[in-house]
Amino acid sequence: MFWFTNENKSIKPKELTKEQEVEALVWKFFMEKLPRLGFEQREGQEDMALDICNAISERQHTVIEAGVGIGKSYAYIVPLLYYNKIFHKPVIIATSTIALQEQLIEDIKRVSSYINYRPEVVLAKGMTHFACKRRADEVLKPKVQKGLDEDAETLYRYIYGGKVDRRYISMDISEELWSSVNVEMTDHNRCKHFKSCRFMELRKDMLTTEGVILCNQDLLTVHLQKLRRGQRGLLNPEADLIVIDEAHNLEEKVRTSLIESFTKESIRSIVMEAKNGIKEPSLREHIYEKIKELMGLLNQVFKELNIQIDYQLQKSDNTEDMEKFFVNLYDIRGPIGKAEGVVKYIYNRLKGNGDNFIPDDIMDEIDNLKVFLKEMNTPKSNYLFWLEKERHIRIFACPKNMDSEIKSLYFDKLKTTILTSATIADKHEGSEEEIYEYFIRSTGFPVKDGFLSSPKESPFPYNKNAMIYYAENMPHPVKERELFIKAGADEIEKLIKITEGRALILFTAKSDLKSVYEILKERNLGYVLLRQRASSSQDELLHQFKENEKSILLATGTFWEGIDVPGKALSNVIIFKLPFPVPDPIIEYKRNNCEDFLMEVSVPLMIVKLRQGVGRLIRKQDDKGIVAILDPRVSDGVKRRYKEVVFNSLPIKRKTNDIEKIEGFWGKIK
Repeated sequence: MFWFTNENKSIKPKELTKEQEVEALVWKFFMEKLPRLGFEQREGQEDMALDICNAISERQHTVIEAGVGIGKSYAYIVPLLYYNKIFHKPVIIATSTIALQEQLIEDIKRVSSYINYRPEVVLAKGMTHFACKRRADEVLKPKVQKGLDEDAETLYRYIYGGKVDRRYISMDISEELWSSVNVEMTDHNRCKHFKSCRFMELRKDMLTTEGVILCNQDLLTVHLQKLRRGQRGLLNPEADLIVIDEAHNLEEKVRTSLIESFTKESIRSIVMEAKNGIKEPSLREHIYEKIKELMGLLNQVFKELNIQIDYQLQKSDNTEDMEKFFVNLYDIRGPIGKAEGVVKYIYNRLKGNGDNFIPDDIMDEIDNLKVFLKEMNTPKSNYLFWLEKERHIRIFACPKNMDSEIKSLYFDKLKTTILTSATIADKHEGSEEEIYEYFIRSTGFPVKDGFLSSPKESPFPYNKNAMIYYAENMPHPVKERELFIKAGADEIEKLIKITEGRALILFTAKSDLKSVYEILKERNLGYVLLRQRASSSQDELLHQFKENEKSILLATGTFWEGIDVPGKALSNVIIFKLPFPVPDPIIEYKRNNCEDFLMEVSVPLMIVKLRQGVGRLIRKQDDKGIVAILDPRVSDGVKRRYKEVVFNSLPIKRKTNDIEKIEGFWGKIK
């Protein structure tokens, strides 16, 4: 792979290809510049950077697992900046969390100063991240004038004070309030705030920048999908080198981006906005009659869907954790077929009529709705459908075969895609193709044409500074849930006394979190108990956790990954249950399309998430602590096919089921 050796150092720069020039500069940066700047050389980081140079040279899609502490952001930022400088093409970095994007802004600034090259950096976000002054005038101003809503008044002041990015508005904003003022699909050119709109400025920058584009995987997927359809994308189409960080989330993020969803209310809003743009009175009245016909049909559909959801709730033992509901399309195909016909008629009557003022975005939405209803009415559709319900029932659809979708979007011959994360492999040993097996299958990664890099091991001293405790004689977490909750709380009490708090307890179910929290709260253990709630801010919770060094944080969802709490504040990570995927329509589809669901799907998904959770403990070289797994399915007294896979996949190899040994270990290292 290395062209740059002692034998060819005499080659003059003008004789190098652009690709070789990038590699020479990257080599010099890591071998000469970083040591002079006082940085420790890391073999894994250097190998990763050169793997990326090879990907650039060979135009080869590449997968690289890079353990915590490798310094993977520098390993890809340096080649990307040199590529940008030499090829004069924009580059894209896509992550799954805003926290990493903001960290990368700082990393890019530092690397730019080291190499004396400062390209433009654009943090790309979708419209829902920004408040709209026009909507603020329509929705908030009347409330402000009447003095009826303090939150509305505060938000209005922020927006008109120039703070329109939600990330930088220092107040708790309900989703309902924010959705009433964020930027929505409309004819932006007709808005009086168009010239000063921060979102429109950003949209222009995203399309024209020749520097570095930072975005999330969702937005990048939408961009690539638009390009595939022959539409104008969201980002500069000249970008042909992409890094996907936190790539273990790619399947889920692409699915999220490709999901279409509608409520009865959203459908009405779309077609009514189209009607309001019709200039001719007779056509407007005719379309309005068609809309009334459509809404009558949808009333039938959503009435039946509500019955289906109620039935599933009655059958469930645990309604609190139910988020996705199955849908029986057979029972609604009659009215759905008729509704499809009405939407198709409306679309055809309005399409290409230049006398109307209907935004292109609205016509695209009607077109999407037409396809959505057609797929719902197709017996052997290539889409999965399910339901969710908060205030209103929402119907969701996504392509069944995500591997082919991802392959088509990310792994064509027009670009080079680098995929990296601390947790991509679902196995500890075997060939690269074997250890990355689930990732390859779920993303459609082209093994024959791509490159699978060997994992770069973390340099952190896990076995010196950390130990795993696994509980014995625990009730079954599913079959004996109530007993397991009580026994789990007892184990947690013993464990947090050892580290005097400083614990992150990770749950897979909100109901388990709530039950354990109530038990611990009643026991008055003398530590600050912090609990993740639906309305709680992750940043605020983490701030409280870090500030109260002996606190205990009970969390689920996003807290399994992406949070960074180095130092003593987090010395104890407790895994309440193994994070097996929760049954839902997507998981059930996978179950029906494999021979051994447990080992082909369920265990690999669990392993990757477990590795993420355990990875919260050791965040820097001298971090110390313990990991506890309370789930009895990995205890000595239980035989499970995946037990050894679980322990072999974790970087901490020292383990015990004796809590006194854990206490002694902590006493030595704290």
